[in-house]
Amino acid sequence: MSGTMIRIRDLAVRIGDRVIASVPELDVVAGECVAIVGESGSGKTTTLLATLGLIEGADISGKIAIDGVDVLSAPVAELRRIRGSRVALVMQSPQAALNPTMRLGTLMRRALARHGVRGAEARSRAADAVTAVLLDPAILRRYPHQVSGGQAQRFAIALAIALGAEVVLADEPTSALDVTVQAEVVAVLRRLRDERGLAVLLVSHDLALVSTIADRVLVMKDGAVVESGPATDVFARPGDPYTRELIAAVPQLPDRPTIEPAQEPAEETE
Repeated sequence: MSGTMIRIRDLAVRIGDRVIASVPELDVVAGECVAIVGESGSGKTTTLLATLGLIEGADISGKIAIDGVDVLSAPVAELRRIRGSRVALVMQSPQAALNPTMRLGTLMRRALARHGVRGAEARSRAADAVTAVLLDPAILRRYPHQVSGGQAQRFAIALAIALGAEVVLADEPTSALDVTVQAEVVAVLRRLRDERGLAVLLVSHDLALVSTIADRVLVMKDGAVVESGPATDVFARPGDPYTRELIAAVPQLPDRPTIEPAQEPAEETE
């Protein structure tokens, strides 16, 4: 897997006369994590959902391609084919997106069946995928309410892996988790990016967390990109006043531990 997995040019999302998200240029290549940061209402999630073609009631212009598929002009059937099998969405609250009446294994096998994978292969893929995100395959016998938030988030990532997705769009994937579990989820994403060449487009307001995984960063304010570049450059030498304000707003506590690249996370206890 190589090359540009997400390519955006001159994206504009309008509701009436108002532009709620505008991104002149954004590329995400295999094995790279690009983060979109900014305050609430800055257009981060709008950009993410537009990339998947999941925004209704808005006028969207520009070019969006995922692994060569033109999202804005592709037939609905083609978009359904690549969603899951090529690109996956990891939501902010995974437990809210999981059917509470089904065991996790059933949920995963149903998703696989929609993409033509059934029987022994589906069971094997499910077990391999949860193992890849450092979960015990026994978790597949549990219901969503029987797992922790961190386990549910890792299951959502495992679902993307089982489906064979090469691109993951993650919308605030750690916002509902405590700091320790945040580090575990980010460690899983980082390892999959490095070992499997996964392309990750991450939306987050947590600059400290973003600094531990992102290769490049886009900073958005009022629907527009105000700064972009390599993460180390943006955080060390911010050029836009708004970026400097965001960085200055991060609490600096003398005894606060820094988030280092995490070791393989231990299994959570319930």
